[in-house]
Amino acid sequence: MNLPLRVAWRHLRTRRPPRWTRAVGAAALVLVVAGASAIVWSFGQPASEPSLELSPADLAYVIGSFAAAIGLLVFSFAATVRGFTLLVAITGYSVAQGCAALVLVLSLLGGLEGDLQRRLLGHRAHLRIAPPAGSEIVNPEPLVTRVQAVPDVVGVSPELAGPIMIRSGFGRAGVNLVGVDPALHATASGLPDEVVEGDYASFVDPSRLPRRPFPFIDAAGVVSADDPSDMPDETGSEGPVEAPPADEHGDATTVAEASEDSGGWEDPAQEIPRLRAEGKIPPARAPAPAPTPAPEEDDGGGWEDPEQEIPRLRAEGKIPPARPPVADAPAEAPSLAEQLPPPPDLPAAEPAGEPVGEDDPRTVPVLLGIELAAELSVSAGDPVQLITPEGRMTPAGLVPGVLQARVAGVYATGVYDDDRDYAYVPLPDAQAFLRAPGAVTSIAVRLGDPDALAAAKSGVVAVAGPELVVEDWRQIHRGLFSAMFLEKVAMFVALLFVILVAAFGILATNMMSVMERSAEIAILKAMGARDRLIATIFALEGIIVGGVGCVGGIAAGLALCAWFSERGIPLRSDAFTLEALPLRVDPWEVALVAAAALVLVSLASVLPARAAAALRPVDGLRRGE
Repeated sequence: MNLPLRVAWRHLRTRRPPRWTRAVGAAALVLVVAGASAIVWSFGQPASEPSLELSPADLAYVIGSFAAAIGLLVFSFAATVRGFTLLVAITGYSVAQGCAALVLVLSLLGGLEGDLQRRLLGHRAHLRIAPPAGSEIVNPEPLVTRVQAVPDVVGVSPELAGPIMIRSGFGRAGVNLVGVDPALHATASGLPDEVVEGDYASFVDPSRLPRRPFPFIDAAGVVSADDPSDMPDETGSEGPVEAPPADEHGDATTVAEASEDSGGWEDPAQEIPRLRAEGKIPPARAPAPAPTPAPEEDDGGGWEDPEQEIPRLRAEGKIPPARPPVADAPAEAPSLAEQLPPPPDLPAAEPAGEPVGEDDPRTVPVLLGIELAAELSVSAGDPVQLITPEGRMTPAGLVPGVLQARVAGVYATGVYDDDRDYAYVPLPDAQAFLRAPGAVTSIAVRLGDPDALAAAKSGVVAVAGPELVVEDWRQIHRGLFSAMFLEKVAMFVALLFVILVAAFGILATNMMSVMERSAEIAILKAMGARDRLIATIFALEGIIVGGVGCVGGIAAGLALCAWFSERGIPLRSDAFTLEALPLRVDPWEVALVAAAALVLVSLASVLPARAAAALRPVDGLRRGE
């Protein structure tokens, strides 16, 4: 084995290094020194505020990093060409490029998966107890108590979830409403630590909610202050929803028409004479001489005069008594700008940030994700409306339920779906609003060690019973992590083609070497060298080139991972600042990359070795001539 290795090494070495390698190497060293100096200078500068433009220190860091990387690449290539032939150096660098790219990309995808897992487990529970599809858990308190007694369980939170629409003065969006017990949910999730605006204490104690009215532009273009008093006062537990007003033909008005009304109930006994005087409804008909029919008899479907029927219905207690007349009632309904409270800069408006007094009606607190808050253009203290498809039956028909709420805080998890699609309210308010008294849709369980699922999950399954389904975080998010695994496999296969291309380069290089050294092969065979020895020599040439490229590429990939993980990339935008890439190097993945590269270059060396072994001495001498 020593002789074939020495011969293969001699074939790969260059006899006369090119002269240009010295000048190129010196220029590359100058570039490396300049880039390193720029990086060192950027470290000594104070940190800059996040902005769309790079600061001078960040710009020096980026330019210096690229300059140093290019200088090291050129210098290493020039040094390689001084020791090996130019064709061998190019082929080896192709293998190294593929291996470095594979290590870097797989580490990046693994780091992103780990970072996503950390964010999900920090925000959501590790186990979820849910009833069969289409059902709910009624009276969950006994089950919560039993689950809390399971070892390694550190938090249990019952939850009620349902789809709703949320509306502000600037927009609306469809979200999932989640009702939670603020105290219990704080032990089962990381939500209190993720609040970036407002205070979680306001979510626990609604009396601490700030009042922050904000202006909006109505249809008439008048800037007014949005106040909870302008929103329907239906909380799901404090009374029925008021029906929309009816027009003169008896049809319910639309939401836009109802918004032009003052919002109060008008007494027909006062309004009908006024409308008749204005000519908006026909005059009263003369009373019929026939006696009034009994309530159970049919009146024949004729039109009944409200001036006669309203006193009778009030006497029978079927409608409420008349309200006191309003002096100097306006002839026309007030405009929307007149109905709304004054703008925030007027003395009548309550200053922003002032807590709600004890005499004010209770406002439901709601926690919104940062993406949802940005879409609705709201912040802590702003009023919002929650609208549910769970209808309420009113005299005008079935209308959606509306809940008056105020933003207690804005949280940020770093996961777009969680920051956009969820809104949290106290559990009693959610149960009343979604018409599910005393019921929950799931129970979230948090463990002390998320990776030790077997023992804790078996204990939870034992206390939950066979009728409830217990899922761990891997099962809950299996679709997401399966997609990330498939993405990693796809990137591995795609980048493996880079090494495959380099392997074809090794094949072509060895085939050319066989043709150039055909006379030497013929002489060796004439001196008694066997075909196996010749094949081993040329196989070792390809393995040496591929092995050196594989080791160098993996070393470069690990160095890049360490650098990016430590220093990061100063990537700036309006929404985030990426200070460090979430890289995670898996030794098994690095070993897989090395094994795949060595297998490909070894297979690429088989064909030239067989061709060299099959060459006859006569043919080799004839080609050498």
